[in-house]
Order: sequence, then C-alpha cells, then structure tokens
Amino acid sequence: MMISTEFITVLLASILLLLFAIKRSIVYLHMMQLEGYRVKRYLRWLAKSRNRFFMVRPVVNPKKGLVFTARATRLFSFNILAMSSVLITALLIDVQGAKLLITTAGCVFFVPLFLPLSGIVVYPLEAFINFLYLRDAKKKLESIGPKVIAITGSYGKTGTKDILTSILGLKFKVLKTPGSFNTPMGICKVIRNDLREDHEIFVVETGAKEKGDIRELCRLVKPEIGIITSIGPQHLETFKTMENIVNTKYELIESLPEGGVAIFNNDNPYCRELANKTFHTKVLRYGMDEGAEKLFVKALDIITDSEGISFSAMNGAAHSVRVKAPLLGRHNISNILAASVAAVSMGMSLNNIAGVTGKLRSSAHRLSLMHGAGGITVIDDAFNSNPVGAKAALEVLGEFKGGRKILVTPGFVEMGDREYEANKYLGLLAAEVCDMVFLVGPKKTTPILEGLREGGFDDTNVFVEISLDDVTRKFKGLLIPGDVVLFENDLPDNYNE
Repeated sequence: MMISTEFITVLLASILLLLFAIKRSIVYLHMMQLEGYRVKRYLRWLAKSRNRFFMVRPVVNPKKGLVFTARATRLFSFNILAMSSVLITALLIDVQGAKLLITTAGCVFFVPLFLPLSGIVVYPLEAFINFLYLRDAKKKLESIGPKVIAITGSYGKTGTKDILTSILGLKFKVLKTPGSFNTPMGICKVIRNDLREDHEIFVVETGAKEKGDIRELCRLVKPEIGIITSIGPQHLETFKTMENIVNTKYELIESLPEGGVAIFNNDNPYCRELANKTFHTKVLRYGMDEGAEKLFVKALDIITDSEGISFSAMNGAAHSVRVKAPLLGRHNISNILAASVAAVSMGMSLNNIAGVTGKLRSSAHRLSLMHGAGGITVIDDAFNSNPVGAKAALEVLGEFKGGRKILVTPGFVEMGDREYEANKYLGLLAAEVCDMVFLVGPKKTTPILEGLREGGFDDTNVFVEISLDDVTRKFKGLLIPGDVVLFENDLPDNYNE
C-alpha cells in the first residue's frame, strides 16, 4: 500500500502535537506533586479556576519545583504511555486526515485530566510500593525502639518540635523529622534513612489535611507522648467543619497507649475541651493563664519585645525559673511551655530547660529575624498560613521601634467559608500596625484591601502586585534604612493567580 504525502504530513503533525501534550503534562505533574498525588485534591485545585485547565508553561521561578522522584517518574511514564496509546489506537483503526489531528489535539486539550486518570490506574502499584516501604520502616522502628513523641496542631508544631529537640539533646540522643516532613511517606523516609541504633527519642511532627491522616501516621510511629499545640480553622476547605479538625487532631491522643502522656495547650479552648475528656492517658497541661488550675507548667511575668521573650516558668507552687529566648512573639512562649512539659515528663528540670532556651534559634520562615542590606530589618514569617499566627506576627511587628512597619502578604487560603472573613480581619489588623502594605495577587487579596480601608488605612500606602518578584522590584524605590518588613505567608505555586 502506498503511503501518501498527505498521510505522512498529518502523522508528523500528530506526533508534534503529542510531544507538546507530553511537555504540557509536566506542568500538571508539578501541581499533582504539590497536592501530594491525591487525585481528589488535585481535581479540587483544577476546578477552582478555568484558567488552570489551560496552563501551558511551567511556573516561572517556582517556590518548590517539580522533583522527578521515583513516584513522579512512574506517573509521568504511564501518562506518556496513555497519551501515546491514543495515537497508536487511532492509527490501528485507520483514523486519518483531519480526524487524526483532532484526536491528537484532544490529547493536548485533555492533558489536565489524563494525569489524574493515570494516577488512578497506577494507584494499586503505588499502594503496594508504599506498603513495602512502610513495612520496612515499622520493622526498623520496632527493632531500635526509641521513645516516640508526636506533635500536632493547627500551628506551633514545627517550632515546638525544634525547641523540644534542642532541650532533650542535653540528655538524650534525639532524632526529629526535618522541616515539615509530616506525612506517612515523609516520616517513613526519615526512619529508613536517618534512624540509628543509638537514637533514644524520635520526635515526630504529624500534619493532616483530611480526617484519618494523623491516625495513619500514629499507626506507623506508635507514639507514647502526644502534644497538641493548638487547634484553629486551618485547612477548612478540606475538613469542612471545625468539629472535623478537632476530631482529627484528637486522633493523636486516641492513639496513645494506656500509661502514655497527653499534653495540651490549656490556653486554646479546643485543646482544653479535649483535655477534659481524656482519661485513658496521663494528662498534662500548660499555659499562660496565671489563674488557671491544673497547669503542669505555666508562664508568669511575661515580657516580649523586638529582642526576644522572657518569662518565669513555674512547675508547682514553689518552683519558678526565669526563662529567656531570642525568639519573637508570645506564641513562642507557648511552644517553649509545650516542649518543657514533655521534657520534664522525661526527667529533665526547668533549670535544664532555661539553660538551653537562650541559645534557641527560630525555625525557618517562622518569625525569623534578618538584617538585610541598606539597614532594612526583615521578619520572615512566610510559612505561617493562619489567622492566629498572622495576628501574633503583626504584634511582633508593632513591637519594633523607629522605622516604618511594612507588611507583605498574599493572605490565607484553604479556609473554606471563613476565607473571606479571615482575610478581611487581616486587613483590619494590618491597618492598626502598618505604614505600608504590599498585597500579592489582586484577586485573592481583595478582602484584605477591604479590611484595610475599613480600618482607615490610606490607599496610597497600599501596593497590589501580581507576584513576590514584583514586590521586591517595587522595594527598590520605596524602602529606606530603618524600615521593618514582615513577610507573612507565601502561598505555594498551586495557589498562584
């Protein structure tokens, strides 16, 4: 059979379209990875905006770039196979001419949906691989047998984990989960790669975006001590209700064995209610309410300023120790108290703790203080993404004397029906403290702008930019020595406008 020139031309055009579809799928693979490879979350992200269906180029200068892990490579390879099979099938059933081009163009158009379909098909393989990894991690953890301390909360998890690890390091060999490694496979990787025979304590941060996430983590690590640092309206988009958030955080306490230790932030009303209903383990509370009863460790005579925090830590009626730390914000007092309760329950004294806190350093992107070029002070709170943390950060900004106070923020996401209200409240708070405000993302930050205006803030001191890069370019003509700039929250690439 003679192959016509027209057929060859159409075939080459179809192959080029297929290659473009494959290149375009890299963009959506990145988004799939950012959503933890969870198809439901990816589809929810895709449905948020029509523009997301038509993305062509990768995110420029991504905050967290695509990493071709083994899992990403498997998913991408199967996705290529699935799209290629469309062209091959069309050729086998003798689809030619314009119909062949239209068929291949369909691959280009439906790239955003090919990827989740591929994810569904390869799920059994991924589940089996994960099972093998988790089984090996469990065996290793059980054979070494460190005491496991698990920490959860809507905010304060990472700060408490880092402080606790520093304190316990005086007496024990301690391994902690790095950064924000708080998913089953992330923790599994830490156990398999980093846990050694001499580790006596394993401090684990547990995060959750859906019900059952913390229970799954606890099945892996089997904690003996559990800390709930706070409960607030974070990830409401996936949890839907505060009740679901509360119940999910409590999965940590329910997973503790009889004779375990449950540690609660008594200043948080949700934590206080959970402490009141916990009877199967020993309950220890901490807080900054001087009149509160039942506090195992409390903070008195609190001083906070732009240099750090200090307070008297009291454990019992007679024992009080002055604690100082070069950390910013009252919330760090709460983090130190949480770590202190766990450390004291492990046989350490408040004097031990006070000897460590003076050397503490803030966790990355959590009210980290930096002195930039040209006499500019930067407060990096880019990781915070909740109203309570933002309020604390603005309080810290207000404690700085002298120069102008400047806020840079894209606002909050994943707060469901409360998102508009929370962002507007952020604007009201900023109006009380700031001299200038830079909003990142015109659409998302509209409620913040409304809050600023309601708070009487001058529009001439508000700058709305598309990206953080645009903000930093704007800085060059506006910032002067002595200015203090707070970077509050930095949305991941899958939330960019």
